[in-house]
Amino acid sequence: MERSLRVATDYRGCLICHVLDKDETDYMASLQYQTIKDERVRQGVVSSNGYCNFHFHQMARLASPMGNAVLGKGLIEREIGEMEHGSLESNWEIDCLVCRYVAEREEVYLEELQILLTDKVFQKEYEGSDGLCRIHLKKVLNSVEDVLSRFLLKTQVMHLKLLKVELDTFISKVRSTSRDMGYEKNSWWVAIEKWVGKKGLKVK
Repeated sequence: MERSLRVATDYRGCLICHVLDKDETDYMASLQYQTIKDERVRQGVVSSNGYCNFHFHQMARLASPMGNAVLGKGLIEREIGEMEHGSLESNWEIDCLVCRYVAEREEVYLEELQILLTDKVFQKEYEGSDGLCRIHLKKVLNSVEDVLSRFLLKTQVMHLKLLKVELDTFISKVRSTSRDMGYEKNSWWVAIEKWVGKKGLKVK
């Protein structure tokens, strides 16, 4: 499913991380289903050496025990064959299909954001959002003109100041044993994502 960053402006946290997370989940669900049903897809996963540590653990929770067993059997059969033929040395690297897909989608969203930021209407929507995590902000700053760079930095400072107020409110309420949380209830999570991006995000 094709997504646009325009649908992410109401989301708490980084716009790009949000759409990437949705794409990643959809792709993994499709891939784990096809791995059981389609021999060609399964062989593609096996020839890539399965998934990276993070995505294999994610897949293990997403897939059925049967799906995990079928893929595990394929990987083990391949490894046995390579060991018996003495060609294991070339087989240590994992070319995770999910990592590759997420990296491709990330590039699409980074390019889309650069285009959207030239639109004054979107700039207003962006100001009203939580903006970007540090990782995606850095990537966008490396490829936009000075005017947009200044806009992004000014907006990031505004977002961070607003988030600091939310965190102060959250901390104050927890310390006073008040559980009447408002908009600030997710501020601790937004702060983490603002700093490091979504779980499993690759930093280059």
